[in-house]
Amino acid sequence: MHWFLQLLFFGALLTFATANQCDAETECSDDETCCRLSDNVWGCCPMPRAVCCDDRTHCCPSGTICDPKGQRCLSSDGSEHVPMRKKKPARKTVERNQFNEVLCPDQTSKCPDGSSCCLLQQGTYGCCPVPNAVCCPDMLHCCPHGFQCHGQFCSQNFARIPHLKKFASTAIHRKPALNYLSEEDDSSSSESSETSEDVDPISCGEGKTCPAKTTCCFVDGDNGKSKPMCCPLSNAVCCQDTCCPAGYHCVGGGKCEKHAKSKIRHFWKTTNDEEEEEGEEEFNVRSFKFLKYIKWFHYFTKGK
Repeated sequence: MHWFLQLLFFGALLTFATANQCDAETECSDDETCCRLSDNVWGCCPMPRAVCCDDRTHCCPSGTICDPKGQRCLSSDGSEHVPMRKKKPARKTVERNQFNEVLCPDQTSKCPDGSSCCLLQQGTYGCCPVPNAVCCPDMLHCCPHGFQCHGQFCSQNFARIPHLKKFASTAIHRKPALNYLSEEDDSSSSESSETSEDVDPISCGEGKTCPAKTTCCFVDGDNGKSKPMCCPLSNAVCCQDTCCPAGYHCVGGGKCEKHAKSKIRHFWKTTNDEEEEEGEEEFNVRSFKFLKYIKWFHYFTKGK
């Protein structure tokens, strides 16, 4: 009986997928068909249940055969033909930045990859720990894609799992990056470090050391070769001309942008003996098994 219910649950997930949704983040209209384009991204053919041609540029009506050489669509017996139709790019339902983080509609906050932006009671955005989530009307909880919010549960057909709790989004905040230490700074700081018994200079390539509590970075030199540089921060992120603190991305204009903080790992954990953070929802092993099927569902439908 236990396995039978699990099969019913997984089958319900599969039947939810709609023809006009290419994957969790792209879609076409109801009267269009999802087809791959030449660069392997999703496109839309301007007719329902279309045949996607192998050239990844054109498509044909249902029941016809693609004839790329003749730029036409042939009937099954070859007696009739119509012109091929050209695909167009599919619409993005989720906006991302260059680091694959999810940008929220207010354009001032973001969520980590694998999560969704949902509005909170105070009018700001939080993050639901599953992709393409359903945001519940209470503005506190959310459900996986394909489920409905019902009180303290997320339901779909015979399946019912605990609702998920949102976590705080990350404000899109940038601050100036730090310059690398000059050769003079390197030598003077290294000399002072050598006199201390508590800290040692850091090896940074052949014949070069960086002062203690800094980070050795290798950047592209003028001659195309890698050049060692010293960032005046511990565990720093190395950029080309500057460096950023740990937990930040290097962005254009000599700026550092904070990573989207993530609590997704907590929701997908496989054991329930990890220490719970205060205020977070507790998930038991049974909940994890249900969520595991959802994760498989997104994996298999993403590349359809």
